[in-house]
Order: sequence, then structure tokens, then C-alpha cells
Amino acid sequence: MISVLLGLALLQQPDSESTLRSARRAEASFEAFRRYHLPEASDFSGQPCDLNIGRFCFWYGDQTNDSVPEPAAIHDARARLLARLGDAAGLLPGDEWIAGQRVRYLIEEGRRADAVAVGTECRGTAWWCAALAGLALHAAGDFARADSAFTAALRAMPDEERCRWHDVSVLVPRDLRTRYDRMSCDERAEFEARWWWLAAPLLSRPGNDRRTEHFARLTLARIERDSHTPRDDPWGDDVRELLLRFGPEVSWTRRPSSVLAPSDPVITGHERVPAFHFVPTAHAFDDPGGATAEDWTPADPRPNEWYAPTYADRFVRLEAQIAAFRRGDSCTVVAAFDVSRDAALGHQAARAALVLARDERSRVVTARETHLDGPEVLTATAGCERQLVGLEIAATDARWVARTRRGLEPPARGDVSDLLLLDATDALALDLASVLPHALPSEQVPVGGHLRLFWEVSGLAPAGEPVTTSLSVRAQSRAWLGRAAESVGLVTRRRAVELQWDEVLQPEGGVAPRVLDVDLSGLPAGRYRVTVAVSIGGGVPVTASREIELVRR
Repeated sequence: MISVLLGLALLQQPDSESTLRSARRAEASFEAFRRYHLPEASDFSGQPCDLNIGRFCFWYGDQTNDSVPEPAAIHDARARLLARLGDAAGLLPGDEWIAGQRVRYLIEEGRRADAVAVGTECRGTAWWCAALAGLALHAAGDFARADSAFTAALRAMPDEERCRWHDVSVLVPRDLRTRYDRMSCDERAEFEARWWWLAAPLLSRPGNDRRTEHFARLTLARIERDSHTPRDDPWGDDVRELLLRFGPEVSWTRRPSSVLAPSDPVITGHERVPAFHFVPTAHAFDDPGGATAEDWTPADPRPNEWYAPTYADRFVRLEAQIAAFRRGDSCTVVAAFDVSRDAALGHQAARAALVLARDERSRVVTARETHLDGPEVLTATAGCERQLVGLEIAATDARWVARTRRGLEPPARGDVSDLLLLDATDALALDLASVLPHALPSEQVPVGGHLRLFWEVSGLAPAGEPVTTSLSVRAQSRAWLGRAAESVGLVTRRRAVELQWDEVLQPEGGVAPRVLDVDLSGLPAGRYRVTVAVSIGGGVPVTASREIELVRR
């Protein structure tokens, strides 16, 4: 009986090898066919490279969608290849190469649901099948499930492979690289967790598509290293680096042929655009609670990596006013904004979300569906630790996102809250809830008007205490026009506002709310710092400050 089974196995072995060889030949033939049938287009030949990566010359381009429609002949050839690969998978259901190629070409064909089915039904090595499922789910835009699939793949990987997947050295900027190069594999995994948290395009949605994009690129790199590509260049570290830094090519063109200089086609690959640099600076990485919005604004227009989300063609910096108010052991964060003032963004259906997170493992989200027809306010409550705050607006029926992200240091006990700028309505303001509808949507105030401020004082004795309060409005910088007007005597040279007063404050619900109107007439356009200092019972003053910008309307 044993000899019979052995004989059957020997008879089946050549068939398995023949099936795999046939599948590989079909894949190679398809790529050769595609290479000679790609649409012709002028490439960047003759122009200096923006980057040299190994054998390759990389150009950033103009970030417009310059892809050329794929000829029908290539589409038909890919469909035939997928049919051959499907037949081969029926004969060799556990073959990892066949499963990887099927997912790759199904995604390329736009058959994302079929790619997800192939990935989830994979019978190969557990971690590789999970990675294939993650690649397909990411391509389908199901980032939460893709995140879970890649997490499962990482858990199931051998240690050496997992360490390679946690390596983001080709993406790390120079100011972090020296430190990163000294880290152990476990330390790099911790680094990577924070890195991807801070680089997430949207903190308010389940899953982190910048992280799943990176793991999708790693999965695709493993698929392509043992197969053919439209450019048919031998696989190497430079090919892998291009893929990890700038993502997969989604279309290809060939240089127009010449009868005077016949040669093999010269292929140019095109990544998806527009693409964006979401990675923060080293300052934000080291201290998220102290980060500023500028930490997510790339100083270099040609970043060392990018990512083009499939759900948005525009990422706009959102102007907003953010302030924090203590409530016992918690803090309520207020975010006021008004997207309707932007003609390209306003009066559209959108999802608005306010996110508070002290690290990559914690997140408080307040979100709602809205129509962006005027000023709006969102609030969220979390612990009073230094943390990251993000305000995100994503259009429902359009492809844009407006967002701002920065660190937040909430007020301590016995402190004065943040200052909240209000409009100049005559509405009675008694507490935080009553002033929220009047919060300004930015830190801009018209020149020549009044500044209305709201803040709270905490740490007061229940019976009340004497409080000394001082307020100052001091110039930080002034617009050139304002300086010129002063120099010829067209405006008064008023540079600051100073006020001080004494009163007895009695807390209501643990805090004493205060509202103050400040006359700003005579102050020229420019940036100013508003500071409120509060001394309770003659004690050391505690302060709160906010920068404002006086603008001409």
C-alpha cells in the first residue's frame, strides 16, 4: 500500500511542477505583451533627475493625473492571464506564488472584491495569506479590516521576517535616522507604532490607511520580486526602495519608437497622484502634546516619501479655534470652525470629527454629519493629559479633506482655562454651554473692532475668594501695510492694551466663568498675543494666552 501511494505521489509531482511552470510562463508572456502594447507618451528623458535611486531616475512631476488609458488589448490579455491563474489555483490551491499573482492582477484589473475573496480563501502559509488579504482589503478601501489582517500577519510571521516588516528606515527623515539606526528590532516596532499613528491621514476613522498602505507595499514587493513587471527590470533593492517610498506604479507608457533607432521599448512608470506627505517632524514625534500645525506641513516640496489616498485628491489646512476647559479630572475640548467661507469646500455634505489622543493606543472621537453652511462647534471630553488634538472634515460626495492637528496642554487644577474668542453679539453668556454658539471659527479678529473673551477660573474656595486679574494684548508682528501707515502718520501708534482689576469670584460647579470685551481700536493689522493672568488670594499668578491676528475685512 505504501509503495502504491508513493507511486501516485511521484506521478502527481511532475503535474504540479508543470502547472506552476505554465502559470509562470503565462505571467511572463502577459508582461511581454503589455510592454509592447503600452500607449506611447514622451517621458522625462533629457531632464535632470529629481532623485537617483540605484539604477533609476525619479521625477516628482506636476502632481496631476497624467496616466494614459490602458489599451483594450492589454485588458483582454490580463483577463486571459487571470483565467489561467485561476485554473492553476484550482490544481494547486496552496501555492503562494499563484495566490499572490492572482491578488496582484485582480487589483490591477479593478476586481477588488474578487481579490479580497482570493486573499481570504488562501491556503498557503498563514502569515502570507493574512498579508494578501490585507493587500486586497486595503485596495478595496476597507482600511479597518486591512489593519486587522496585517496585524494578524505580523503576529504569525517568523521573528526575522517580522523585524524586516517593522523596518521603516527608508522613510525616516534625517533628524531621526541616527537614533533609529541604533534601535533593536523590538524598539523599532515601538517606534513604528508611534510613527504610523502620527502619520495617519485621518485619526477619526477606524484603521490607519497610511500604515496599511506601507504593509500593502511590502506585500506587493514580495509578490513582484519573483515575477515580471511592465518595465521587466531585474529585482533589486532600488526597485524595493522606490516602491516603499512612493508606492506602486498604476500606469505605464513607452517612449515613442523611432525607425532610425529601433530598440526595446523604454518604459516609464507612473504612481498615483496627487500624493501627500503625512509624516510629521521629529519635534512632533518626540512630543505630540507640544506639536504645532506646522509639524505636519512639509518644508520641502519634494518629500522623501508620499502616499496618494484613493478617497481624496485634496488635503486642505483647516483654520479653527481650539480651547480646553477643566471639568474635575477631565477636560472638555472645544473646536470651532467655518468651512463655508471657502467657496470650493462650503455648502457640501461632510463628516466633521474632533479627535483627542494621548498616544497611539487611546482615542476619543466626537463626530457628526453636517452640511458646512456656517460656523460650527464640536466638543470632546477626555483626561487632562498633554495630548494630540485633531479636527477633520471629510466631504461626503467630493474628494477632499480639511484638517488641522496639533498638541494640546490642558489647564491644570487651580488654573485658568484656555481663552475662547467670541463674536461681538449681545447674547447673555453665563457659562461655557451658552457661549459655544458664539465661538469664533478662527483666531482672526477684524481691525478696529472689539475682542470678546471667555475663560474660566478653577481652584477657588466654595465660599469665594478675592481674585486679581490682568489682561494684555501685545503685538507679535505687524503687516507691512500697517507699519507703512504708521510711518506716515495715517494710524495711531497704539501697540498694546493693558488692563487690571480686582473682584471676588465664587465658583459654580467648580469654576467661575468670565466674559470680557476688549477695545482693539487703534491697533494695526498683525499678530498679537493676548494674555490673562489670574492671582487667587494674592498667590502666584497663573496665566493663559492665545495668539490672534487682526485682519482687514
